Amino acid sequence: MTGGKALSLRARLIAGIAFVAVVLTLVSAIITYTTRHQLIAQVDARLESFTPLRRGVMDRPRDQSQGPRVPTERLGGRGGDDDGRVSDAYVGVLGPDGVLATRLAPNAGDLTSSPPQLDPSTVPRTEAAFATVDSEDERTTYRVLTQPIAGFVVVTALPIDDVRATITRLLLIEVSGSIVILLALGLVGWWVLHLGIRPVQEMTAAASLIAAGDFAVRLPEAAPGTESAALAGALNQMLGRIQHALDDRAEAESRLRRFVADASHELRTPITTIRGYAELYRHGGLANREALDDAMRRTEQESARMGRLVGDMLTLAKLDEERPLLRRPTDLVRIARDTVADASVSEPGRRITLEVDRPDAVVDGDEDRLRQAVINVVGNALVHTNATVPVSVRIRHHDGRIELEVRDEGDGMDPEIAARVTERFFRADPARSRHRGGSGLGLSIVAATIVAHGGTLSVTSTPGSGTTVRMDLPVVVYGPQDPGTH
Repeated sequence: MTGGKALSLRARLIAGIAFVAVVLTLVSAIITYTTRHQLIAQVDARLESFTPLRRGVMDRPRDQSQGPRVPTERLGGRGGDDDGRVSDAYVGVLGPDGVLATRLAPNAGDLTSSPPQLDPSTVPRTEAAFATVDSEDERTTYRVLTQPIAGFVVVTALPIDDVRATITRLLLIEVSGSIVILLALGLVGWWVLHLGIRPVQEMTAAASLIAAGDFAVRLPEAAPGTESAALAGALNQMLGRIQHALDDRAEAESRLRRFVADASHELRTPITTIRGYAELYRHGGLANREALDDAMRRTEQESARMGRLVGDMLTLAKLDEERPLLRRPTDLVRIARDTVADASVSEPGRRITLEVDRPDAVVDGDEDRLRQAVINVVGNALVHTNATVPVSVRIRHHDGRIELEVRDEGDGMDPEIAARVTERFFRADPARSRHRGGSGLGLSIVAATIVAHGGTLSVTSTPGSGTTVRMDLPVVVYGPQDPGTH
């Protein structure tokens, strides 16, 4: 509705039922009126069919003692060509003196022979007319046709009790039918309200709670197969996704706050060191050559560590943005072999082995990112174990996937610590990691890289038994024209 308050669905339904009731009443009235009119018209046609009797009535020899009237003692009798006739019609003559003389009385069935009750003063004397009157004994209702002829009025009447009975039965049928229809509409309305409006009200209440900030609310399940059930299911699914998105957002904001705090903490140390040496030099505290060389060396170390930290943070930022990877067929066996060779050169006294189940292990990925991930995992194993601990790299194929595993036989970690090593800036031993130049982002970068390639990263460790880092990636199947390893 425009410019006013819109009706609720319940009010519209009630208004619709009321409108149907009004329409039923009007239709019933029209049908009743039309039927009664038609039946009366049929009776009137029968009355007009008796007009040939007028001549017989008026030409009948009169009893001279009664003047122009038919003797009243012959009421109900038969005379002339009417004797023995069975009829439901009444025929009489109304004389100028206002006395009705019966010419033919009804004798069909149990009809009364009482004449119609006429008021001579109201009977038209100039033209034919129809009227509906009761009998003198008020047991019968007549439809009367009065026809004036030569100062007399011929009165022809037919009982219409059967017409009235028909109309009464029709009214009963219409009333009963209307009541049944309205009850059916009421039941349908209740059903619609129960299945349709109540779920809408529940959804409205849930929407109010959601608007108030309660995203954990869910809509109750409706009858299966109904539109309300489909809508409730879709809204619950949407609310679940919104809740999941809000949880992810809250978690992301929490991670961002921790990331900024940790990054600030990590950057503050080298910046403070560099600033301290600069102020020391400005105040003349580095007068001799040896002190100046040591300050420059420490400044260079902290600058390099700060550069690595900034580089790692930029790498994580790119991975978080989910930028497209430079995918191409990449052989993990070749990457692992190069990494093991480089590690063996950097630590010649350590036993570093490579074990593969096939000559190649090709995946579809960014070679530089995957190479950096493998280097980080192997380097992490070397940094956090002493020089006598063996490190092994193993590559295996299973169920359409490739598993690259780096295992050391060092001291290991508690399971609680192992579960957090992929968190950004997390260190099981902060002092040692910072001293060795680590930023606490190495395994975070590895995890983000593997996930970006559709894989998974897991870390298992047992105190006294070493640590295993496992990277799981999907195998790529190439056709004859596709490039293989390179």
